Amino acid sequence: MKKIVCSVSLTVAFMLVCSAGLAADYKLGYVSIQKAVSDSIAGKEAMEQFAGEVKRMEESLLKEKEEIEKLGEVIQKQSMMLTDEVRREKEKDFLRRKRDYERQVEDSKTEIQIKEAELTNDILEDLIPIVKKYGEDNKYSIIFEKNDRTLLYVSEALDLTDKIMAIYDKQYQKQQ
Repeated sequence: MKKIVCSVSLTVAFMLVCSAGLAADYKLGYVSIQKAVSDSIAGKEAMEQFAGEVKRMEESLLKEKEEIEKLGEVIQKQSMMLTDEVRREKEKDFLRRKRDYERQVEDSKTEIQIKEAELTNDILEDLIPIVKKYGEDNKYSIIFEKNDRTLLYVSEALDLTDKIMAIYDKQYQKQQ
């Protein structure tokens, strides 16, 4: 669905530019938002912070996994010496902790995805007005977002990413 919407919007935009271009010249450019987000100063700082959070989460999950594995080994070693009731209770506890751990892993994955999207959106909120202002100031007809699915081939001469990143980095450093 998203591909269809992108394709239709690109086609309509191109048709508008072409019809407007009959009367006047038009200027096109593109920005790789993904590159701007990951290579900008703000993006690098955000990803560094994000990586720290992911590492802490992974360490916590690893610790829990090791404890569960130890509990499983203890139950296995002691199973012959335990009464049926005590063994069942320990196995029940083991299975509960294992199930809780698996839920925790899934919740952590979801939390990581949400956090990454939030970080990206925060940077995008700053980038988009910069792209718009740059387009207006430099009289661009259209500035596309470059991604592999919408723009299959584009000349590097139309790439505005580094210019936009330079403006964004300068603005970001002033805020710090």
